[in-house]
Amino acid sequence: MIDVERLLILREVARHGSKAAAARALTLSEPTVAHHLRALERRAGVPLTMRSGRVTRLTPTGEALLRHADSIAASLEDAERCLHRHSGLQVGRLRIATFTSFAATVLPRPLAMFARTYPGVEVGFEEKETDDALAMLRAGEADLAISFSDSATPAPADLPLVELERDEYLAILPASHPLAGRDRIDLGSLADERWISGCVRCRTHLVAHAADAGFAPNIAFLTEDYVAAQRLIAEELGVALLPRMALDASPAIPGIVAIPTQPPTYRDIFVAMPAEPAPAAAAFAELLTGGSLA
Repeated sequence: MIDVERLLILREVARHGSKAAAARALTLSEPTVAHHLRALERRAGVPLTMRSGRVTRLTPTGEALLRHADSIAASLEDAERCLHRHSGLQVGRLRIATFTSFAATVLPRPLAMFARTYPGVEVGFEEKETDDALAMLRAGEADLAISFSDSATPAPADLPLVELERDEYLAILPASHPLAGRDRIDLGSLADERWISGCVRCRTHLVAHAADAGFAPNIAFLTEDYVAAQRLIAEELGVALLPRMALDASPAIPGIVAIPTQPPTYRDIFVAMPAEPAPAAAAFAELLTGGSLA
């Protein structure tokens, strides 16, 4: 089997253009570097380097081996990161700030998996409005924040973000509404309705998309409780624009229908972390995006 250390030495010679420079980068002596290169050439049966003026370059065989050396170096760096991540997960804490519907639907399972895998890490979360969750992250009061952006409110530009999923907004109507049987609905056709809305971000989204449809919504009821909103709709007191995840987080309520809008409207859910996240935060973000805890 080819000696991995010798392949990595060949890689450094290619990077630096000389045995002397490679030796300095590796904190080895130049004779040691030369010895390893000769041994690798004996194994290959052909020269791997050649002189071009004052620069040492690789032969075609050396270039072919270099591609493997680059791959090995990348794998070793991944292994180092994995060790660092896991060595930092024996003890510690993971503080998550997130919004209600995500906490009620997506979060519990990965949180439980993480807690079982890393019992020494104290895990907890707080339900926060999206902007408050990001503020907690910036203040160091949370290790990661799970938030969302939409066409009315863009994602923050000052934080590293990892996209999770896209959540569609649906028009929620009483089952008795004349438009309840439609496959899709233009918000403009609901311009004369009383509206039910919730958090500041949700109201901003509703107002922006209503404006695109040519009207200002008459917001008659304000509640951040999605169940309350749906019960009001079931009693024919108004209509709403709610994300699908909010419906998934609520018990099924009879007497309402959920209809996609035309054009469709979405919110994009993301994880935000510091530029240098704690090992627990990085591992949990990887889990959320489909990575492994192994």
